Amino acid sequence: MLIELKKVDKIYQSGTVSFQALKEVDLSVEEGEIIAVCGRSGAGKSTLLHIMGCIDTFDNGTYLLNGKNVGNLGDRELSKIRNRMMGFIMQDFALVPKFSVFENIAIPLYLRNISMRKIQGAVKTAAAEVGLLELLDKKANQLSGGQKQRVAIARAIVNDPKIILADEPTGALDASTAREIISLLKEQKEKGITVIIVTHDSLVAAACQRVIEIGDGRILSDNK
Repeated sequence: MLIELKKVDKIYQSGTVSFQALKEVDLSVEEGEIIAVCGRSGAGKSTLLHIMGCIDTFDNGTYLLNGKNVGNLGDRELSKIRNRMMGFIMQDFALVPKFSVFENIAIPLYLRNISMRKIQGAVKTAAAEVGLLELLDKKANQLSGGQKQRVAIARAIVNDPKIILADEPTGALDASTAREIISLLKEQKEKGITVIIVTHDSLVAAACQRVIEIGDGRILSDNK
């Protein structure tokens, strides 16, 4: 099993006020699945995604990633997992506006001790996969929304991840561009990468083999 959550709780505390974002969540994900996580705002979708992505911690329960207990790992090991195993795609693209397309795609690789020659090869391969080879020298702030999301996808796949975690990847796009992004994500699934997508978009959910609905911090349904 690639991902296994057992009775996971997440509680946010602000002064004397607390809010339980996740409540005893049980979830298992196998390699190569493409999953939509749906639910209303505040349901716990993004919190769940952040915990699976080792971005956020949890308060109770167990998270096994490839058999390794994430709760026992320190910041350095978690950072290495995020860099080597995972790719992230955000609704607002999370690009560096003044960086070129090449530089934005290469960010995960700059954090590793590899040669510029290998970086150049990996970036060009990822850019070609999403149709960006001709735009590598262009600045991110000169791109359309669809092009920016393609850069974000290329950045997510440049380090050959096992898992892609996408938070509302079509939320800022028109319907036609959204369909192109869905197609690119499905191609990653066909390569054997596990794709987990938080979404409000029914088109995205319909394109996924598995849909999980969350409400009030609990999993309400899972068509596994």
